[in-house]
Amino acid sequence: MSDSVWEDFIALNSTAELNTRVLGPISDYLALRDRSVLWDETKIPLMEAAQKDHSPLPLEEDREGYYGANHFNYWASGLRDWLQITEWLEQHQITVTSALDIGCASGRLVRHWQAQTDMQQVIGCDINRLHVDWVSRYLPESIMVFQNSSLPTLPLADESLDLITAFSVFTHVESFDTTWLMELRRVLRPGGIAWLTVHSDRTWHEMAPDWPLYQALKNNQDFKMIRELPELPQDRTIIRWQKERSYSANVFYRESYLRRVWGRILKFEDIFPGLPNYQDVVVLRKH
Repeated sequence: MSDSVWEDFIALNSTAELNTRVLGPISDYLALRDRSVLWDETKIPLMEAAQKDHSPLPLEEDREGYYGANHFNYWASGLRDWLQITEWLEQHQITVTSALDIGCASGRLVRHWQAQTDMQQVIGCDINRLHVDWVSRYLPESIMVFQNSSLPTLPLADESLDLITAFSVFTHVESFDTTWLMELRRVLRPGGIAWLTVHSDRTWHEMAPDWPLYQALKNNQDFKMIRELPELPQDRTIIRWQKERSYSANVFYRESYLRRVWGRILKFEDIFPGLPNYQDVVVLRKH
């Protein structure tokens, strides 16, 4: 801990310098396709999507290992999630011209908003400074990106956004979840949507030893004490790795808590399994 700076108790890699190389664009990795990441190609064919995205892909270590060496699946997962969001919005006749992705990492989702749409404003933020620097260096300048902290504040104007997404963010928000919801409410326009993924009761019931989540938790002593319980022991069951810093936990939410508590801040619209189904998508709407 002697090398830590105070910023890294509420953020990550705040003073680190990005020193990396990059991969080529998705057109270089089409041969890796194994059809394990699927989307409706009647909505957007593969070659059409690939031809619109000329930006480089990140190395495995610059995307936290997601999808291993299969660079195609990494790229395709962002396209699949983007398409799932747009299909839900279309079904509910909601138009968005501005969007923020909290926990954007190295741009897995925002690259598709920029490449596949004519969205007027695309913003990403992440707690990890290295991700912010990667997006700033390698993705188009039209994407605005900034580093946030675990404290619930966003440097954005009131009622300035139509859509906020947060994939695998509230799964680690051990404190201030309702304060974060209030901040999302502040920056969303009336009718705006928050698309958030969580570990839910279903995650708890279905979690299997071959899930990455289980592998991450299996050696945690607090997890070992409660794993055999048939239900989540608390509305927010928090399994911490480090008690002296933030963003160092896995959090499970009861659906009843999400509806009762989160639903007071933003209207509870929907909940369903995400893709892949380790997490649930919770859709909230500003009144």
